[in-house]
Amino acid sequence: MTILLALAAGTVLGYLFERGDFCFHSTLRGLFRIPRQLNLVRAYLMTLLIAIPLVQGMIALGWIAPWVAPWAWQANLVGGLIFGAGMVIAATCITGIFYKLGHGMLGTLVGLVTWSLGDLLTWRGPLNPLRTALNQNPVVTGGEPTTILNVLGSSLGLGLLVLLLAATAVFLWRSPRPRQGDYWSWLPLGLSVGLFTSLAWLLARAGGANYTFGTSRVPTMLYETLSGATDPGNLWIPVALIALLPGSFIAARRAGTFWARGESSGRYTQLAAGGLLMGIGAGISGGCNLGHSLVGVPLLSLGSITTTLAMLLGVYLTDRAAGLLRPLPRLNQSSSSATTSG
Repeated sequence: MTILLALAAGTVLGYLFERGDFCFHSTLRGLFRIPRQLNLVRAYLMTLLIAIPLVQGMIALGWIAPWVAPWAWQANLVGGLIFGAGMVIAATCITGIFYKLGHGMLGTLVGLVTWSLGDLLTWRGPLNPLRTALNQNPVVTGGEPTTILNVLGSSLGLGLLVLLLAATAVFLWRSPRPRQGDYWSWLPLGLSVGLFTSLAWLLARAGGANYTFGTSRVPTMLYETLSGATDPGNLWIPVALIALLPGSFIAARRAGTFWARGESSGRYTQLAAGGLLMGIGAGISGGCNLGHSLVGVPLLSLGSITTTLAMLLGVYLTDRAAGLLRPLPRLNQSSSSATTSG
C-alpha cells in the first residue's frame, strides 16, 4: 500500500511541476532579473496561501502528526546558501532535475549523478563531520521543534500569520492574469500545487509516513539499502521522488512539450557542479527546495523558513557574482551600436 500511494503522490506532483514548469531556481532568480519575472513567485505564494491554513487545520484536528524540521540555524544558513549557489550554477533545482529529465532534458542525468554524490559525501563521506557539527543542539521550544506558532505563542503567532496571508492574498488579487501558453500560469499552478501538497499529507499518513516529499538523504538511503548496511524502513519519500519522472513524462507528452535532447559541453559542466553543490547543501540543511520550501514552510518550521531564506540569499549572491563575471558591452567598430558578448 505504501509503495502504491507514494507512486500515485509522486506521479501527480511530477505532472503538476511539469505543467507549470515549476522550477525553484527560476522562482527565486526571477526576483533579481531585469525586468523581474514573477509568474513563479506568484505561484509559490499561492501555494503557501492554500497549503498553510489547510496543513495547520489538519494538524489542529489531529488528522496528521508530521515530523517538523529542526531549527539548526547554522546548518540551515550554510546549507541553504550552498544550495542556492548550486541552483544558479546548474540553472535548475533538485525537483527541476527530475521533472526536466521526464520532459526530455537527458543532460540533467549528469546533475542527478553529482547530486547523489554530494548527498553521499555529506551523509557518509568526509563532509559528514561538518554536517554533524552544524546540526548539533538545534533550538527547541517547549521540548518541540521550533515553529512560528510555538515560539511566538498561539495568539500572536496566529495573528501574524493571518496578517501575512491577508497581505499575500491582496498582492495576488492585484497581480495580472497572464495568458495561458504551453505551461500553466501562476494561478492554476499555485492552486493545484497548494491543494495537492496538502492532500498528500493524508496519503502519506495512510502510507505510514510522517513527511510527504523531500530529497535529502534519499541517495544515501538507497545506497545503504542496496548494500545491506541498514533496514530501508518506510520507502515513501524515495518512491514519491522517483515517481516525479513518470508524472512529468505523462504531462509533457499530453501537452506536447516533450523533447528528448542533450546539452552542450559547458552546460554539462554547470549541471555537474551545481548538482554536487545542491546535494551537499541539502545534506547539510536537512532538506531542499521540495522538503523545506514546499513542505516545511506550510508546517511553519523555522528550520525550513530559515533554509528557504538562505537559499534566496545564495541565489542573489551567486547571481550578482555571475553578473560581475560576464563580459562588459564592447563597441562594435563596424557599427555605432553596442553589442553584448555572452
